Amino acid sequence: MNRSIKRILEALTEEEMRTILLHQWTLFTYVEEEKISEKEWINQVKEMKKGTERVCEDRLHPFQGEAGKVVEHVHIVFSESTKGSLQLALRRKEETKEEVIALSPMFSIGPIQDLDKEEGIEKRKEWLFNHLVMDDEQWMHMVEDSLKVIEDLRSIPTGVPITIWVGDNAHEQTGLRFVLHLLKNKPNGIYTVQVTDALDFPLHTGELSPARLVSLLERFPSSPLSDESMETYRDEWRALSEENANLRVWERGIQSVSEDYFDATLIQTLKELQFESDMDDYIKAARLIGEVLGHSSQVVGDSFFEYRVRELVLQGEFMLMGVPRGMRYYAVKWHK
Repeated sequence: MNRSIKRILEALTEEEMRTILLHQWTLFTYVEEEKISEKEWINQVKEMKKGTERVCEDRLHPFQGEAGKVVEHVHIVFSESTKGSLQLALRRKEETKEEVIALSPMFSIGPIQDLDKEEGIEKRKEWLFNHLVMDDEQWMHMVEDSLKVIEDLRSIPTGVPITIWVGDNAHEQTGLRFVLHLLKNKPNGIYTVQVTDALDFPLHTGELSPARLVSLLERFPSSPLSDESMETYRDEWRALSEENANLRVWERGIQSVSEDYFDATLIQTLKELQFESDMDDYIKAARLIGEVLGHSSQVVGDSFFEYRVRELVLQGEFMLMGVPRGMRYYAVKWHK
């Protein structure tokens, strides 16, 4: 097994873990009472381990090793929250044979070159670690989690239709191009739901409630993407990955921009917040970032904005009070 024991066991429920522990405890008691030999105990442990690994692998790879499972449609989204909402919407429609796969990296930030290879994911992981405040668990398992999702996409059975859900933002639109790059050898029909076009307002699919998603499920696109359209998307992915910028925004298309693209907005917003309160007040970083996020038409995540706040501190634009181990723990003030 090339996946850690911890990661495999995460696929089990708490009840299944308790059952395994009880089973092992019972076997050990039998050995102590000489009801079974140590050799028999070891053989039973080996059999149980094999069975558990099969169950876990089936769950970790939704299209592999499940001869009785029939998947009639696969949906691809770009956040875990969207995945949960769409799964709920599908249950409301009683669509139980449809699978949802989420690609959760923020595609609008960080390097994306060779993102379908382990070395490319490692370089992205290094950049994120050096620039953003990240959850340790997420960072530690980034490479194996990314490779697993890529494997899941490539293992979608032939003939199963695929629908990719996107809004007008650099994150999901870059993700769409990456997915089509990964699926370039798939003969499956591939559809897209462009939610911003369909509903006129959401920038991001994650803004949609399950009820809204149900309404969109009712009016699915009637025809898949043409070969020409898919090739255009793949060409755009190749161009973006070669540019390998660390920030992408949506301006009538995906634009690679410099990392300081939002700095002027952060500075102006901080000035306004200080003016509204007291020019001598420090403003909580979380409040500043929330204000910028709330008025931004871009989807880059609060972690990137916090990175730029810290950079502006280092550049002498902002003064700092507190320890910047997280946006809730420090405040900033414009250096007049």
